[in-house]
Amino acid sequence: MYKHKIKRGIILLLLLAIAFGVIGCSNKEEGLVAKVDDVGITEDEFNMEFEVYKKINEQQLGEGAMDQLDASTGKTRGEALKEEIMEMLIMERLIEREAEIENISVSPEEVQEIMDEYVEMMGGEEEFDSSLEENSMSRKFFEDNIRRGLLINKHKDNFLDKTNIPQEEIESFFDDNGEDLIVIKASHILVKTEEEGKEVLNRLETGEEFEELALELSADKGSGARGGDLGYFRKGDMIAEFEDAAFKLNVGEVSSLVKTEVGYHIIRLEDKKDSLESLEEDILYILKEQKYQENLHNLRDEAKVKIF
Repeated sequence: MYKHKIKRGIILLLLLAIAFGVIGCSNKEEGLVAKVDDVGITEDEFNMEFEVYKKINEQQLGEGAMDQLDASTGKTRGEALKEEIMEMLIMERLIEREAEIENISVSPEEVQEIMDEYVEMMGGEEEFDSSLEENSMSRKFFEDNIRRGLLINKHKDNFLDKTNIPQEEIESFFDDNGEDLIVIKASHILVKTEEEGKEVLNRLETGEEFEELALELSADKGSGARGGDLGYFRKGDMIAEFEDAAFKLNVGEVSSLVKTEVGYHIIRLEDKKDSLESLEEDILYILKEQKYQENLHNLRDEAKVKIF
């Protein structure tokens, strides 16, 4: 459930919580915007990253978004973005250094495999190159980002694999947070009217299969194609009325009609994880993840960084 994906931004979101600070400043070195333990970050790299993220922001928020002022910080969105990008690049250098020490590397074949997936997803080389051009990216920039993303994931997996969590720490975490950790797995059939919902309930009572009715009738085509399966979720993830009804069910039980803003649901509870035994794997990952992020914070705090 907590498995991470190959996306630099997701892994490095924690950087936004790290105070933007430097250990000293120095006279500018030719072609560099910063040095991290004597490893440089070039102007070209920084500018390319900024232009890409700037374009993404402008596509989402409109032209002029970079000039918008945040009253709480006194900085424009563009100034804040530059700081975030600088921190991202600094942390990448630190992770790359740690990965090298741990003999962690990414092969050209691994990068090419991901590249091929993107090309196929975009509909071919021509469409892929056109998309890169529209987003102000070079192919090399894209490949470098894939390589770094893979390296960051490998670095993280290596850290998590080597991290041991004592059983008493797992039990203590469950005692303190057990109620918030509960997850359930549910399926549903969504219809637009109460009459349709009553008809579904009647067909279920006469013995028709829940999965088949979800595939045939559910207005939620995504889950309907999976027999209504919504996967696991915890409190706060779903619409309140849906969630309240789902969490009150026993495993295998089907609800009556549940009305929400999107229609009428018939819900079946598939599984519930509320014991230490059933949640232990999730807790283990959470605690390891916390230690990984602590490690990144420590790397940043101990680094000798000069921003020019």
